[in-house]
Amino acid sequence: MRLPLTLALLFALPGAAAAEEQCKYSEPRSLELQLAGVKSVLFEVGSNDLHLDALPSSGGKLSGRACAARAELLKGLTVTQKRVGDKLVVTLAEDRLIRMSIGENYSYLDLRGSVPNTLLVQLDVDSGDAQITGAASVSADVGSGEMTVRRSKGRVTAKVGSGDIELEDIGALRVLAVGSGDLKAREVHGAAEVAKVGSGEVKLRGVTGNVKIGAIGSGDVGIEDVQGNVSVETLNSGALDVRKVRGDVSVARKGSGDIDVSEVTGSTRVPADK
Repeated sequence: MRLPLTLALLFALPGAAAAEEQCKYSEPRSLELQLAGVKSVLFEVGSNDLHLDALPSSGGKLSGRACAARAELLKGLTVTQKRVGDKLVVTLAEDRLIRMSIGENYSYLDLRGSVPNTLLVQLDVDSGDAQITGAASVSADVGSGEMTVRRSKGRVTAKVGSGDIELEDIGALRVLAVGSGDLKAREVHGAAEVAKVGSGEVKLRGVTGNVKIGAIGSGDVGIEDVQGNVSVETLNSGALDVRKVRGDVSVARKGSGDIDVSEVTGSTRVPADK
């Protein structure tokens, strides 16, 4: 994960100098994935960077580099794997309690790789940056980092704290929770379900199935271009914007929040303003 722009400006580093500073010392890293008999792969990304392509093959590999501000920090950056039943767990690790990304303390792994496109790919991202393209199905748990999923044939399950998740061209979608972060999904070829939204933002566009939203706190939810129905259980103080729905739209309970509904082919049932 790179140094945020605001911090780069704060420390008054020129663009080229900042880029060099983020990988002053480096070493190559690689790992051949042991996938025989494996049904799913869990990547523990942590605060590192991982970009994956799911390909029509039976093998998989990671390769890239370890980057650090000081040479002695490189030895603590490791990539390991272990079997847990029919799951392969791949860990991108730093041998320190807390990752620092400022001045002379930064260290991280920057890896690219591939996995078979028949497996469930699970990603556990703390403050890192992860991408996966072409997987059979995906499960993503994101803390304060960033996650991108594209062209997943099956269901995507996601949870986000204060980070960001972007989803494009996926099967059905199940979102367990969005805290203060953002989740954007488009071209969802199936149903979309979001259990809980805190103060964050959720945008869904182009859903072929039904959309079901549980509780919306103070956050914003935008839904557009849905072929099925849209149902919301509870809207508290947040905002709900629903447009271009071929089915019905319903909101069961409403607090002080705002609801905007337009271009609905079916029926619309929302609570009256208090």
